[in-house]
Amino acid sequence: MNKSFLALALALSVLPITAVAQDTNSPPQLTDQQKQTMRATFERYRAQEEQLHQQLRSQILAALSPVHRRELASLIGALAIDSNPDLQAAAIRIDRALASNERQQILTAHQNYETQKRQLHEQMRTEMQNELPAGRPNWSNGSRHEQAAAQRRQPTAGTIVLMALTLHMQLGPHGG
Repeated sequence: MNKSFLALALALSVLPITAVAQDTNSPPQLTDQQKQTMRATFERYRAQEEQLHQQLRSQILAALSPVHRRELASLIGALAIDSNPDLQAAAIRIDRALASNERQQILTAHQNYETQKRQLHEQMRTEMQNELPAGRPNWSNGSRHEQAAAQRRQPTAGTIVLMALTLHMQLGPHGG
């Protein structure tokens, strides 16, 4: 206990020195106006991304036959009350139940969604970079998250359905 307190005290005493040392080489700071502008830009793009997600969700539901929609509702309801839901098994079950034309429509809708989302992220990145003051370091052309997503294999239609429909329930209508 005393050693951890001593280590914490030492770390806190060095913190102001390192902060002062970093101040001399730090890029220009954002003004409150720039911060507000960037926050508004981010919120605008977040709302657009939510619209894309809603569009994907609608396309998925439209691709399903009424029978498959009922089966899906029953399956998602069972997952919601299961104390240990097996999402992978549920995705496989959905995939097996889908007709080939439903599966293809879902995969196409998801591919379009991913393309539009990447374009939206690039637009946001460019716009926010333009809002930064001169002397601030540039952001990379692609986030690690987007690069990792591009390297993952294509999800199955069942996985897409499950993610698109249950993610909306978990996050709420505004990304919660």
